[in-house]
Amino acid sequence: MFNTRNIVIGIISAAAMMTGANAQAGSMPFQPRGEGVQAPMGFAELCRRDTQTCGLPSSQLALMGLGPRASFAPTSSIGAVAPHHVAQTTETATEDDGLNLVSVNSLQAIVVAEVEDFVAAGAPSLTASDAEAAPVQMAAAEPAPSAWSTRDQRDQMKLLNLVNQTVNREVKKASDLDLYGMPEYWSLPRLIDGKLYGDCEDYALEKRRRLIAAGVPEAAMSLAVAVTARGESHAVLMISLKSGDMVLDNLTPWATPWEDLNYRWVQRQVPGTALWTTV
Repeated sequence: MFNTRNIVIGIISAAAMMTGANAQAGSMPFQPRGEGVQAPMGFAELCRRDTQTCGLPSSQLALMGLGPRASFAPTSSIGAVAPHHVAQTTETATEDDGLNLVSVNSLQAIVVAEVEDFVAAGAPSLTASDAEAAPVQMAAAEPAPSAWSTRDQRDQMKLLNLVNQTVNREVKKASDLDLYGMPEYWSLPRLIDGKLYGDCEDYALEKRRRLIAAGVPEAAMSLAVAVTARGESHAVLMISLKSGDMVLDNLTPWATPWEDLNYRWVQRQVPGTALWTTV
């Protein structure tokens, strides 16, 4: 029987193996990918409610339910990192968003394009014929703006640190339960009496918004979910540079290589798409 889910997961897993093979022995500057999974419940709901903040074209919404569920608690981390290793925690399954069937050719074109862009700092881009062959919009295949690509990595890091520290300072920590009366609600920080409030995913979305405004290509950025040393489910923004994947986190002031954080990584968005994979 024709099974779109298995085909999609197979395509993503094969691409992830190619990505991992590029890492140097003893060092993994680029975060490896596992199997395809459904987007986090909060992200999926955000994309259906607010496509502008979500950052995806409407054609991507059909992919939102593909893959098995990834089980983890709501991303509501607002605490500080403790100086010990990640403990194993009991995870809470999210609601099933359902499986939407789409063209396998469409999926293959999207997955190959987006994984190449992720590996991307030095990977080849899609050709014009590849883009024309894909029957859906592939936002991440757009060329990087010259203002960003012409910066050296030192200047890129300065911008990342500036945005990370500014947002961390301006947004006050508050849980989704306090702000919206819900355990999980992804959005930009909420303005109350002239002050911004939010939890981890709100910080990540605001940083993504400001970096796009500063000229950072959307194809270089993705959201990710991890479990902190305190056992909290936590969302961050990740940026792919030529040297590797950097994390912008509301729990630290500096853009940090993903390997240097004491997190248990759960899943990560394929840049510019509704597709997510395990890590």
